[in-house]
Amino acid sequence: MSRSDFHVNTVFQEAVPAVHAATKETQSLKCGLWWMSRKSDLLIQECNTNTTRTWSNHILTPMPQHELATVVVDPLQDLLVTISSVDSIDVLDVVQAHHVFWLEIQPAICGDRVVVPYCIYVDDGGAELMFIQVVDWRRGQAECQQQYPVGHQARNWPHQNAFHLIDRQTFVVIDLQVSINLYTLQEFGGPPQCRIVYCFPTYGSLRHPSCVVHTTPLVQGTAVRPDLMPSYVPFLESQIMVLEMLLPVLPVVLVIDMAIFSESALHPEGLIKIPWLDWGPQHTCCFPHDPSHRISVFGSRMAYALPRYRTPTPGHRLEALSTDGRFYVHIWDFNQRVVARSKSISDSNSLDHLIRKPPFLAHTFYKSDFSSNHSYTTTVCHTSFPTRDFEGLFLEHDRFTLTWVRPDAVDIQVVSPHAAPETKALSCWLRDYIKLIMNFWASMTYMGEVFVVANTVKVVGAILTSFLAGLYIRLRRLAIG
Repeated sequence: MSRSDFHVNTVFQEAVPAVHAATKETQSLKCGLWWMSRKSDLLIQECNTNTTRTWSNHILTPMPQHELATVVVDPLQDLLVTISSVDSIDVLDVVQAHHVFWLEIQPAICGDRVVVPYCIYVDDGGAELMFIQVVDWRRGQAECQQQYPVGHQARNWPHQNAFHLIDRQTFVVIDLQVSINLYTLQEFGGPPQCRIVYCFPTYGSLRHPSCVVHTTPLVQGTAVRPDLMPSYVPFLESQIMVLEMLLPVLPVVLVIDMAIFSESALHPEGLIKIPWLDWGPQHTCCFPHDPSHRISVFGSRMAYALPRYRTPTPGHRLEALSTDGRFYVHIWDFNQRVVARSKSISDSNSLDHLIRKPPFLAHTFYKSDFSSNHSYTTTVCHTSFPTRDFEGLFLEHDRFTLTWVRPDAVDIQVVSPHAAPETKALSCWLRDYIKLIMNFWASMTYMGEVFVVANTVKVVGAILTSFLAGLYIRLRRLAIG
């Protein structure tokens, strides 16, 4: 995925039978293995070997009265984790009866650890703390016998808090109204410790936002399936986290440099609180967003399904994906080394990347603007895809996977980008330059003035100089290739 306009080859395509409807929230993909949790069963599709497996939910649920709530798969460890629960439990008290609910049950696997966060609250609207349970699945026991509160208030709307496991020792709890809280787990049990609080700008609305977290899937632990191991695993310091912030009026995406969650960011003196202006402009980028635009993340890159081929102007909000149109997959790379390489003098006439600066974004409900010091590069897939029934987009290191959910099947297509032949790139480049010169002459009017002629010569000379320099670079590439 290294050119501003790349082409793709389809490396896998399959229609998986699906009796029940599915949505993008029930689908996941990791290391070429796709799975979908349905009302009656779990469907797993290996995109490398074209093997389909189906697990009935009554097999995955240990007790008949329980309902399957969450399924997480770790293909590398050949591991399947399920969470099942009842809707409510009545606890009789001398004062009153309480209804206790378990919410946000989203287990995460990292090596031999399964981390289960959840919230407990009563149905009268009173909020309790978020809790966490850590299980060593290889030993078949909890690492700590107690279920510790993480010290984060669930407020009265638990759905707005997002939990994400960074690595075996670290996790974050995200509340868009307040902050991102970074916690570390203790090695020999004990409550999690809050180490850093990254504050958001002051939120000035009574309307309560929620967010969806997109990051690179965790790849840790002993690989039982080495054939599924990716060719490389990006370091945490070179990864991004994307928050799909479903804010009132203007949804946005916030791209965060995950280096702020690394061990080097921790301070030995304990908890520190960092205001937005001390971390936001240096480590984030913010863009207008529409919830219909699908997002996936791998390493420092974000795949973005957008309705137009042209890369949007920073700050411009594109329309929603239509129900019966086409979309394009854009790849935005926030790796500053890639940006620097694209800015280098040797590549000044190259079409490899388009460099953009994030917009200066003022949001109605935040009392501080979103600004950034970072650039990013953009590329776009030349091929368009149909929006009808489109649901899932999954980016991996050398390919991306698309899914369409129909009433009777789920269509899965895996595509692998490849650069256009250099001769075709050269012809496209020549076409663009010819258009530039023709448009320039068409815009000129005869005025009979000497200075107009002189300026015209200067402009034409600059265009020809740039044209010849670019032509030399491309002919040299053809000779070397």
